[in-house]
Amino acid sequence: MEILSNVSSEHWYGSPSPKRHRTKEDFFTFCNIVLAYTQYESYKQEELRAAHNTSPLDSGGSTADSYTSESTSSSFSMLGGQDPDRLVAMDDEDQDLITCFCMKPYAGRPMIECSECNTWIHLSCAKIRKSNIPDDFVCQQCKDSKMTKRKSKRARSEKKYLSE
Repeated sequence: MEILSNVSSEHWYGSPSPKRHRTKEDFFTFCNIVLAYTQYESYKQEELRAAHNTSPLDSGGSTADSYTSESTSSSFSMLGGQDPDRLVAMDDEDQDLITCFCMKPYAGRPMIECSECNTWIHLSCAKIRKSNIPDDFVCQQCKDSKMTKRKSKRARSEKKYLSE
């Protein structure tokens, strides 16, 4: 939730606020918001139910009604009691910020934000395992852009200062 509020405050006031360091908790909060928005759990449960269902798909039963109410309440509780409609409005405003260079939709896959260009990238596209998420991530495009600059124009890194 804090991730989205920081982005919108920079946009509204024109002057960028000091950039807050992203944490693993921010990443998991972001993933929970997106999963609830896309109703990933209900989609996954719908597939499981359809695979194990022996009755015809057109049959009207009360289990489908109870299923939808359960999935709605579970996604609502996953958000910590926040209104999902409010989150949808925030996601619509910030939709252009949640993009990967592969140009594929989120599709339930976890993403990580580049700390330099603030672009969201799928973990699979960045070749990062879920068990090994770095605290500070720089995408390959930002790394490459640093190396294409002339050596005299590059910013000195802290490592060089420490080694001298």
